[in-house]
Amino acid sequence: MAPGISGALITTVTALCVAIPPCWLQLLVTSIRGIIVEMDNFAAELASEFEHKYVDHSVRETELRR
Repeated sequence: MAPGISGALITTVTALCVAIPPCWLQLLVTSIRGIIVEMDNFAAELASEFEHKYVDHSVRETELRR
């Protein structure tokens, strides 16, 4: 009976060694995707703020003459 139990334990340990790293990797990928979304949102807001602050949106006289 002992050889059967040791074989089952070895199989379980092997399965855990195979299954756990992808779970950590998935958690890492999810975290990185969240950070990328936050950075993208920040960049869009910053670009919008710069545009509102520094870009002249007034109608120019040459465009009025057309």
